[in-house]
Amino acid sequence: MQDKTPSASTLEETQFMETAGLRIRYRVRGFGPPLLMINGIGLPLEFWRPLEDRLGQFQTITVDPPGSGHSSVPRGRFGLRKQAGVMDELLEHLGIASAGVLGLSFGGMVAQELARRSPRRVDKLVLASTTCGLGGMPIPPMAMAAVFNPLSFYSPAYFRKIAPFIYGERIVDDPALFDEHIEIRRHCPSSLRGHFVQLRAASEWTSRPWLHHLQMPVLVIAGSDDQLVPTVNGRIIAKAVPRGRLEIIDGGSHLCVLQETARSAQLIGDFLAEDRAIGA
Repeated sequence: MQDKTPSASTLEETQFMETAGLRIRYRVRGFGPPLLMINGIGLPLEFWRPLEDRLGQFQTITVDPPGSGHSSVPRGRFGLRKQAGVMDELLEHLGIASAGVLGLSFGGMVAQELARRSPRRVDKLVLASTTCGLGGMPIPPMAMAAVFNPLSFYSPAYFRKIAPFIYGERIVDDPALFDEHIEIRRHCPSSLRGHFVQLRAASEWTSRPWLHHLQMPVLVIAGSDDQLVPTVNGRIIAKAVPRGRLEIIDGGSHLCVLQETARSAQLIGDFLAEDRAIGA
């Protein structure tokens, strides 16, 4: 495979690649073992920065999945298998044969599908605040109605109302944190269509029947106070995969890995550095 790893001069800059008729934005940062980071519904790659800053021992690859940020919005259905195909193409584009893969929420679903589709691409899998989809514990109706209302991505006033569902109650008392996330959300797609493409893909998908086939080590991280994806979903995944481990962040919200960054980075870094098989 041709080595296309970006030079030092391109690190930190966002790049674009073309695949499946789509223009996909990504960024490569740092040096070390590669770590692909896939975010949640509608969230641009900038959301990873707090955690990236603590994962300096890795070469982090962040990406706007199709429908998010400055990546193209697919036409028609674009399911999780296609989303995973784009991640596969991105690693191919960068000349990376295999990498650690971290997926948050919707990104965790994409990461599971990538591990199924291209298991040789995924050395180890980290799944944060995510679900197996159909067959898991569903999102509570009130939380789903509030958070997946498209206004939450484009209206600061509405976002303030529903922010506690995503970040926990403390964001209400932290104006600086709130303003930071509002600013980042300005990078979200200008079209509502991208939001619905991803939401539809997630609603039609399940990994429950084949999780037991994933042979790579899997770390599942869940927040004890996650109001969007109940903690039981993490337990389901960790129990189903042959080499799974569950870590619960006490008091953690849905985006606990982006808030409890020191704890999360320690868990992720230690897990990816391990040479021994889980359960050996």
